Amino acid sequence: MYRNLIDLTRRTFRLLLVPGLIAALGAGALHSAASAAEPDAAETRAHASLALDPPDWDSAREAFTEAAEAGSPTAMSYLGWMYEEGKGVPQDGARAAEWYARAAKAGAQEFAVKLGWMYLGGQGVDRDRVQAEAWFLSAIDADYAPARVAWASVLIADAQGGRAPDRVFEARELLDDALQQGQVLAAYFLARLYTEGIGDHPVDDDAAARYTRIGAEQGHARMQAWLALMYTEGRGVEANPVSATKWASLSAADGDDLGNRIRLVLEEQLTPEALREARQRAVDWAVARP
Repeated sequence: MYRNLIDLTRRTFRLLLVPGLIAALGAGALHSAASAAEPDAAETRAHASLALDPPDWDSAREAFTEAAEAGSPTAMSYLGWMYEEGKGVPQDGARAAEWYARAAKAGAQEFAVKLGWMYLGGQGVDRDRVQAEAWFLSAIDADYAPARVAWASVLIADAQGGRAPDRVFEARELLDDALQQGQVLAAYFLARLYTEGIGDHPVDDDAAARYTRIGAEQGHARMQAWLALMYTEGRGVEANPVSATKWASLSAADGDDLGNRIRLVLEEQLTPEALREARQRAVDWAVARP
């Protein structure tokens, strides 16, 4: 029951393992400037080994290990990736999880979220709901906003499957906090809570429209389609076929099938003048975006 929510959230939180993604943490006053440079030098060697054709995986692993032992969460995450994907080593999910755990404990909270998904889905490790929740919550306790969205999505999936329907309110609180921290994906799940009445959550058309608009204004194609439908039906907003066509056109232009279906129906109903206005509004919105 988690598959759709997990796939969506993974796409949003995909980890790009590139140099400099994760700041080296924990050096502080415990290391001199010279010793702090050691992980950087080792990582430089590791990346040089990876850049060879073919990559020198053994040298890269040795250099990343040196940097990791010096405290680099970036190097720890690379080692986790190598074991997870079997790059120069036998594929070993347990070893990958160990390195990701070290990276998370060193401050790279995105790997706490990754571990949450791994244990929840049984990817390379035994499925373990308790471990999954612990990793999500550890990242939330560290105030890592994407973790709030990730764990909230799990609670919503639970409620959809009939498990702990009352925890949707916990999910809503997490999502509201995440939205305040700039996580626009939170608006997607909030809109669904208020539109669908998932679990014990009540339906509220006004709130659903408010959150849907947030996502639509940020360019989320499916939420643009939802907003078009709301304007078509007058649900949470005053019915307005021109505004509906504007949002459906924008959604369709971004490849959303629902938006395109709504657009085709609306364009059959509008007068030529109203259709021109709707299209111009869509163009104006697209041009005005930063």
